[in-house]
Amino acid sequence: MTASSLRAAILRTAAVLALAAALPAAALAETVTLRFVQTNDIDRMQEAKGRGGFARVAAVVAAERAKGPTFFVHSGDTLSPSLLSGIDHGAHIIDILNQMGVDVMTPGNHEFDFGKANFETQIAAAKFPVVTSNMREPDGSQPPNTSDTRIVDVEGIKVGFYGLTTEDTPVVSSPGDMVFASSIETGRARAKALREAGADLVVAVVHTPLAVDIALARGHAGDLVLSGHDEHLLAFYDGKTVLTESGSQGDSVVVTTVTVDKSEKDGKTSLSWTPHFDIVDTATVTPDPAIAAVVKTYQDKLDAELKVDIGTSETALDSRRATVRGEEAAIGNLFADAMRAAVGADVAITNGGGIRADREYPAGTVLTRADIFAELPFGNKTVKLEVPGALLKDALVNGFSQADMGAGRFPQVSGMVVTVDLAKKPSERVVSVTIGGKPLDPAATYTLATNDFMAGGGDGYAMLRDAKVLLGPIDAQLMASQVIDYVAAQKTIAPKVEGRIVQN
Repeated sequence: MTASSLRAAILRTAAVLALAAALPAAALAETVTLRFVQTNDIDRMQEAKGRGGFARVAAVVAAERAKGPTFFVHSGDTLSPSLLSGIDHGAHIIDILNQMGVDVMTPGNHEFDFGKANFETQIAAAKFPVVTSNMREPDGSQPPNTSDTRIVDVEGIKVGFYGLTTEDTPVVSSPGDMVFASSIETGRARAKALREAGADLVVAVVHTPLAVDIALARGHAGDLVLSGHDEHLLAFYDGKTVLTESGSQGDSVVVTTVTVDKSEKDGKTSLSWTPHFDIVDTATVTPDPAIAAVVKTYQDKLDAELKVDIGTSETALDSRRATVRGEEAAIGNLFADAMRAAVGADVAITNGGGIRADREYPAGTVLTRADIFAELPFGNKTVKLEVPGALLKDALVNGFSQADMGAGRFPQVSGMVVTVDLAKKPSERVVSVTIGGKPLDPAATYTLATNDFMAGGGDGYAMLRDAKVLLGPIDAQLMASQVIDYVAAQKTIAPKVEGRIVQN
């Protein structure tokens, strides 16, 4: 370069710099890509039929993290129900999640299946953030080892999280005296507060019914609503708010990639973002070897403890959801009979929703301890109550009130025959009840075997709270253990549908 050309280049550079100085403050612009890998309603640690389980979910998380900033979000329901949870109350789940590196989790209703004290014990062991915004102690304080909200800065983009747990938890689980505020009102308030605190993107991690999810989305109570509870597989975007849910058991995983463009000019910030969805079928991924090894360790422990034969059923058993929640089931009769025999009660009622393995057993099946714990994973105990006949009928009315909806309150019974007409309105569906061959006497007193969940008012059985307690939860035994003992004592059983529930 000649001296004259060098001098010309310097002059041009100086002119550019002078022009830049004369212009208004230049805009600061950046583009950041964020990934949200969501799971929800996953209590089965191992895969089933080559799909689902924590090792495959972990593989999806690792693949996304390798691409850049990634949040692994858990939308609740994981401590229960599962086979091993019936023994360790979900401790193995927390250990696995600790090793997977959860970024944000909100509790689901199943986190309380073993009571409030167990919830607090397991959450205390969590090494990841648990965010809950509508759940409070009776004195209004934040539950231990949880936070109300969380803000994370990723390359200058502030991502704010809040969490919600379904308000139905006191009905469907056992949270003790935990208080649940309105999901929708809380969601709106937390989204507003997070935005005022500088969050560029507000993410609601919620375990709420679809109707609440839609209300949150329509009300823009978050830019992303990552939900659980209904076990739907969905990815929804209305141009303003994202709503996703990843089915259940990690069979599928929704990955939401958000491209955020943020710019600042003259002290003002503008931000825009666009989402992209990938629904990953976990049958297509190779399980993460480290998490697979952890799962195998727990599976081996479980197999050694539970794969013990207890007896043979000469008749077929059916625990499919539609059966135990909609009609008399042979397996329901077996469980109710075992409960009644164990505590010496006149009658027994257990909710069909507590029978969970969702499978069929051909006649001649050799049952194991594992089978029973799979069917009864909640750790419920059999209590004995003294009830007036009128109250017992009220309980049965509740049991059949949502039979046409497949609700878990549907009763499986022992020691009685109940005739129902599901075409009638819910309060009139119980046509007649006989106990020991005699019509139920509203003024008489009966002893009732039921599970502690129902006795505490769960599944709408609030009337049972008024019953006199003859054998309470502190002194009661596990339902599952009683069924195991009942089958083992007989060695051969033959339960069948025998007209205990007659549907007109």
